[in-house]
Amino acid sequence: MLAFALLRSSLGKWFSATPLLWLSFIAAPLTAQQPLRFEAEDVTVNRDAWQVNRTSESKWNLWSTDQDAQRKWSEGVVLQSPRVLQDRASPDEGAPPLHTVIRDIPPGQYEVSLGGVGRPLALSLDGETWRKIEGSSRYLGLFEVGPKGFELWIDDRYASRDNPGASYYDYVEFTPLPDPNRKPKVLGFAQDRVEEALGRGVVALPAGDGHVYVGWRLLRVDVSNVGFNVYRRTPGAPSMKLNDTPLTKTTDFVDEQSRPGVVNEYYVTTVHDGKEGSPSSVARITPTEIASNYLSIQLQGDITFQKCGIADLNGDGEYDYVIKHPNENIDPYELYWKPSPDTYKVEAYLNDGTFLWRYDLGWAIERGIWYSPMVVYDLDGDGRAEVCLKAGEGDPRDTDGRVQSGPEHLLILDGLTGQEVARAEWPPRDAFNNYNRASRNQMCVAYLDGKTPCLIVERGTYDVIQVRAYEYRPGKLRELWRWSDEEEGPRYRGQGAHSMHAADVDGDGRDEVFLGSAVLDDHGVGLWSVGLGHPDHHYVGDIDPDRPGLEVYYGIETRQAKNGCCLVDAASGKILWGIDTPTRHVHSTGLCADIDPNTPGLECYSSDTDSEKRSERRWLFDAKGNVLRDDLNWGFGLRTVYWDADAQRELVQGDDIIKYRGGRYPDLVRGSIIGVADVLGDWREELIVSARGELRIYSTTIPAADRRMCLMQDPLYRADVCIQAMGYTQGPMSTHCLSAE
Repeated sequence: MLAFALLRSSLGKWFSATPLLWLSFIAAPLTAQQPLRFEAEDVTVNRDAWQVNRTSESKWNLWSTDQDAQRKWSEGVVLQSPRVLQDRASPDEGAPPLHTVIRDIPPGQYEVSLGGVGRPLALSLDGETWRKIEGSSRYLGLFEVGPKGFELWIDDRYASRDNPGASYYDYVEFTPLPDPNRKPKVLGFAQDRVEEALGRGVVALPAGDGHVYVGWRLLRVDVSNVGFNVYRRTPGAPSMKLNDTPLTKTTDFVDEQSRPGVVNEYYVTTVHDGKEGSPSSVARITPTEIASNYLSIQLQGDITFQKCGIADLNGDGEYDYVIKHPNENIDPYELYWKPSPDTYKVEAYLNDGTFLWRYDLGWAIERGIWYSPMVVYDLDGDGRAEVCLKAGEGDPRDTDGRVQSGPEHLLILDGLTGQEVARAEWPPRDAFNNYNRASRNQMCVAYLDGKTPCLIVERGTYDVIQVRAYEYRPGKLRELWRWSDEEEGPRYRGQGAHSMHAADVDGDGRDEVFLGSAVLDDHGVGLWSVGLGHPDHHYVGDIDPDRPGLEVYYGIETRQAKNGCCLVDAASGKILWGIDTPTRHVHSTGLCADIDPNTPGLECYSSDTDSEKRSERRWLFDAKGNVLRDDLNWGFGLRTVYWDADAQRELVQGDDIIKYRGGRYPDLVRGSIIGVADVLGDWREELIVSARGELRIYSTTIPAADRRMCLMQDPLYRADVCIQAMGYTQGPMSTHCLSAE
């Protein structure tokens, strides 16, 4: 890093010194890793605005006698304001505004940030209009600096809401934008896009009174006017077609003439131009008088599970399940951490309940979500999914139970056998300064070349972030690129989230990777960052269907003067709207779904916390940023699911599924909801639920009103379902708003 400071021998020289043309600036070429730092006292022109090591109510204090000043402040000096106990009516009150002028900087594009910002400061770029900056908002944005240089004004106009006192102005830092073409585009093995070869996903559930509800998938390969026939067969009887004419309006059917007391088998065939296709796979059921909304897979023991990966493990075109158990979590943060009482186990089951294998993650992986990311996906295109894990070796625990040493791997297991087929090194701990921050790990799958599913692994959330991208071929992982926040500058540091999304945001056919408040382009360079810090939730999809492309809804954990809840253009990172009030800590998963048929687009819900991290203020926004409600008691967010016949999602509240505008399906769900996905039947979603000793798949038996392509064939939706096996679970989004189609 180039250190920009005046050559000075005493405090007295600071008043007469002028900015220096730094020799190191001439001697070395400027790179993306070399931010230009200007000390505030060197480049602020109205030097009569401060005194040296003396406080007053009307001037700044050029302070160098603070205890441990060399460690706390750049060059050991900071400009300290008078105490600000309440907001001042104008910048003329208190100490004079500081006018900073920087001339000796090459023209170009720079990320600009301030040092020393803790309590609020007032910032102006024209000397007339002011905005509050505080905490993580020290990042000012991306600026084009011309031949006249850069200037700004700083004032002590605003008071801290929780901790009033003096404010600090230490330095201005300019980070040149790195070359966006410094890394090559990814070229994977796939000639055509690798996609799951899905079957019909036929499901049969008792609908009460001896009736049977049957549902199946509409696939992308189906022609627009395809019809379907539904067949039932029972022991000793031939197959019977149940519909008089091919079904073209929906992909479901209610059989009111099922045979009680015996197994009824249902399958469907396509009908096109009068020709009938091959029969689908079979769904089996023994009809009952009592309705039941779920299928059950019996687990190996009286266990509950925390995460579930959904993918085809044996190549039969139907989804299988990989669970991580038990359903318990330890957070690395020092106030929440405790020693792991046992190890995590990973188990695989076919959709018919067949148990395949168990893998013990061992003592090298502590028992918490952040230590143990998992994704399940077909990475090599052979039709059978792999299981991807973070793994270690042996028992490297410290005496207190923390794991801070030992080998760490990205491990690939064969999905059918559980055998290791490849491994690579996980991003190392070395760059992290504490255990909590080093223990945050995530994964996702992104089509970086538009064809090849690539595995993305990440370490870090709150400050340092390291990412690596891999391609998997049988028996081998090939590294495609690696990235660190150091490459891009301060706006990318600490922008990580509790989930990673993959989506093609710029329309080039290649997926970008969402770290959180920042996005990496497909070839592993920064695309954009809003610079707001760590979001507790972020949803990527067609939130506002009136706009082209995708949007991102953010709930930002870090304290914000404004925009703690905001909507951002996914292609550019431009903030489209945001809440214009301060937020303390917008928490947990929030909600982003189309729940209100009277309001176009998706609705967005978040809750801010009080000083004890309890839900205090809550907002439900429409897609344009209007506050629809602030009186809802949904805590930090609810699960949502496409359940009945309309294009809105319903809310899951306790054991009930409810409609936002009224209506309730009571006592429907028992257990802990682990995921939401369209895994069976028509386009409506299933709830993946952990009940003791069971994996339950809750599915609707409400007759549909229309038919839609299986949601799992929407690339964005499928990528969101994939990451439900790690991190915070958030509802999957879609490339197009369903109610706007």
